[in-house]
Amino acid sequence: MLSLKTEHDVLRETAELIRRQRIAVKMTQAELAKQSGVPLGTLRRFEQTGQSGFMTVAKIMTTLGTADHFLSSLKRPAPTAKTLDAFIAARSRQPERRRVRRPRSHDAKL
Repeated sequence: MLSLKTEHDVLRETAELIRRQRIAVKMTQAELAKQSGVPLGTLRRFEQTGQSGFMTVAKIMTTLGTADHFLSSLKRPAPTAKTLDAFIAARSRQPERRRVRRPRSHDAKL
């Protein structure tokens, strides 16, 4: 898929968005560093340059409460119908039945 952003753009924008989230929840760099277990110098460098290991970013996002949103943004959206007829047809389909095996009487004794 085509993107007009470079890897450097992604790093910088990620760092800026995380910095804004930290500020929005009224947390200092020192507080975030302490709560996340990320050294203060590492956090400062990340916010300034976007350079950091993924584990560091994961710790910061988890502490700020943004990990779920980040993970959901990586999931592929459900396919959408291309026409109104296809949408109606998809909605009218019966859900697939699934059978569940019941335990046999001799299986329960094991």
